[in-house]
Amino acid sequence: TMGAPPGEPGREADETQHQVTLTHDFEIMTTEVTQDQFFAAMGYRPSYYSTCGGSCPVEQVNDHEAAAFANALSAASGLPSCYTCSGSGPSVTCSPSGSYTTPYDCPGYRLPTEAEWEYAARAGTTGGTYNGTSSLIGCESPNATLDPIAWFCGNSPSSTMPVALKNANAWGLYDMIGNAQEWCIDWYSASLVTAVDPWGPPTGSSRVLRGGGYSSGGNAVRSAFRINYCDTGFRWRYIGFRLVRTLP
Repeated sequence: TMGAPPGEPGREADETQHQVTLTHDFEIMTTEVTQDQFFAAMGYRPSYYSTCGGSCPVEQVNDHEAAAFANALSAASGLPSCYTCSGSGPSVTCSPSGSYTTPYDCPGYRLPTEAEWEYAARAGTTGGTYNGTSSLIGCESPNATLDPIAWFCGNSPSSTMPVALKNANAWGLYDMIGNAQEWCIDWYSASLVTAVDPWGPPTGSSRVLRGGGYSSGGNAVRSAFRINYCDTGFRWRYIGFRLVRTLP
């Protein structure tokens, strides 16, 4: 079940609960892509918080740079590319490969669909986060629900932090909530419907971001929260990503 029930603190109008069926097994990165991982594959360091260190999430990367990194990782692993890209470095432009009907069909690395991301973030839970539901929707501190699992505006030093310092969810995934916000492959749509292997509308103006970040209030660091204002060229100091791969 994606979305949030009407009584969940911080719930937005575009989080209507609905059933989704995923028919493809997939793997997902344990942590957000780090600054060192990005540099090793791409040869440059875009992050605003460069002094945070190589184990901090890479940020200030737009959707195109995330896709280019995915292609680089696919190439290094002997897998097909899920994107068609031109240019290089911060000027690269990418779009999903026309070789595949849906993102799920590509066997290489790619950004997750919203459905995959939320499924992984929840790890079988149904509350506001994988550590339960917080009644605090701002930067209140302490926050018994969020402090063990997330860097958000109530406990962060107003910057990203090294990955995997907070508790993982039941599936061993770190920072799904907080630290850096994460790009998804879906174009944003306010209308969510029951679907099998959904991946958003065919066109749009903004990609969805998930998970909230170090500067987010409690309302935004929830499993169902959706960020909808970022076009593919947008980059900012709180936006990073992690990749998934459809398994054979």
